[in-house]
Amino acid sequence: MAEKNLMTPSTTSLNGLFGNGVTYRVPTFQRDYSWREDNLIDLWEDIKVIIDTGRDHYMGAVVLQKKGEKNFLVIDGQQRFTTLSILALAVLKNIQDLIDNNIDSSGNQERIMELRRGFLGQRDPGSLLYSSKLFLNENNDSFYQSRLLQLQPPVNERTLPESDKLMWDSFMYLYNKIKTHFIDADGEKLANFLSKTIGDKMMFIKIEVEDELSAYTLFETLNYRGVDLTVTDLLKNYLFSLLSEADIRVAKDIWKKIATSIGLNKFPTFLRHYWISRNPIVRQEQLFKIIRGNIQSNVQVFELLEQLERSSGLYIALQDPSNPEWQGNRERFKRIREIKLFGVKQQLPLLMVARDKFIDTEYDKLLRLISVVSFRYNIIGSRQANAMEDLYNMVSVKIFNNLIQNTSQVFNEIKSLYVSDNDFKNDFSTITLYSYGRDKKLVRYILFEIENHLQQGGDNDFEYNPATIEHILPENPPVQWDKYFPPVLQEAYIYRLGNYTLLEDHLNNECGDSLLETKKISYAKSQYMISKKILVDEWTPTTLDLRQQEMSRWATACWRVPYADAK
Repeated sequence: MAEKNLMTPSTTSLNGLFGNGVTYRVPTFQRDYSWREDNLIDLWEDIKVIIDTGRDHYMGAVVLQKKGEKNFLVIDGQQRFTTLSILALAVLKNIQDLIDNNIDSSGNQERIMELRRGFLGQRDPGSLLYSSKLFLNENNDSFYQSRLLQLQPPVNERTLPESDKLMWDSFMYLYNKIKTHFIDADGEKLANFLSKTIGDKMMFIKIEVEDELSAYTLFETLNYRGVDLTVTDLLKNYLFSLLSEADIRVAKDIWKKIATSIGLNKFPTFLRHYWISRNPIVRQEQLFKIIRGNIQSNVQVFELLEQLERSSGLYIALQDPSNPEWQGNRERFKRIREIKLFGVKQQLPLLMVARDKFIDTEYDKLLRLISVVSFRYNIIGSRQANAMEDLYNMVSVKIFNNLIQNTSQVFNEIKSLYVSDNDFKNDFSTITLYSYGRDKKLVRYILFEIENHLQQGGDNDFEYNPATIEHILPENPPVQWDKYFPPVLQEAYIYRLGNYTLLEDHLNNECGDSLLETKKISYAKSQYMISKKILVDEWTPTTLDLRQQEMSRWATACWRVPYADAK
């Protein structure tokens, strides 16, 4: 059996890429032109290196899919292809300025024709318009062909679509950079800059692939920069390749809604989470191949797109407690906010599929279960998340297939993730969390949940209650604290959970950096039970440890689910 070549790599210059009568097409539905000034600054710095050193300069890899003897699809590299074509046009405009000023008009006109033939395309003898070596996507090609390629400014720059305006901005940026750098240059110098300095010295790795799947395999193998966005484009191009022109218009509208809702940079993760909410787990690098193997007809494409559109709103809501989906349901708002605070995402496929399958009361119980498991397992236990995703996937598939219909059954499947009370107490009794930065909100959440437990049904909200975090051992202890906390131990204890309590702002100011015997007077005046319960006379490493152990018992009662009692 002959070996199958997935790719054919070679090294070539910019002249090599654009020469020999080749044409390139950006797949119709690939993303729009997006380079901004920071990208152009980087490009111009690359150009200055070439000018200053005269050496070859590597410009990265381009991935092309051959569609004929001299025709290629640009799978990766379209932003560079477009910008370098715009660079060529900017050089031509500077030469045209010389013609407009009656400087070597015939010689410069011939230079423009030769440069166009080499970098941009031929002139049609009938229309006298210039054809193109490069054809962009459906949103950008009209402006590129009718305006930029003809060196015609837009009728009204302010009304241009964003990506067209970015192309025009790139043209003006490069035009002005060339004009400034080559002051008083003649046409020969400008032509040599493009054809020899840029054309010969900009070097690329050109990779030709057989199809989109080969391109994906290449990205997977090389861990290519920007793979997420490229994979999104590959998937879209593949799905649309299965459709008729009429269906493509409908599919395009659905795709645009999904991409706008989710965001292109988050789309690959969303797609994977959707897929594993109802199918066996698959890693991100395998996803394109799996979907391609499962989606092979017009009907399947639309089924997938419609399901993705329906799921996208819930996917966003599950990561945003302020989403309208949760308005009027304080319990769900609270649980979504907790899960977001914990920074856990492995539960998203499970919560997506359960929303369709569980009745409301069971879904509320499920959100509570996921929150408690996440807090015990991820936040306090600091356990590895790999096992969590595998178990959640197994449960998601069973829910999708109606094999699990309530939260009790979910718990039975994932109970290995529920950290036991003994382990939870041990972890909690020694944990350190900083009272600033990312941890600050988490510390407030923990203290207020314990406070609500001590109040036997309190309803204090950690985000809206004005209480402050009081450090019993101050963050910057004065010397009188050395008697109780030797300086060598202070750093290890200041940010222990047992060293925190809640206090009204004025009482916190009243406490200052005083010793505990003074602070206790203020604690006794507080409305917060967690402070009133500090009854020891001295604050030492031993009493702090004992208090954190007591807090661990309170925490065990706060973060528990009834199913655990039946384990």
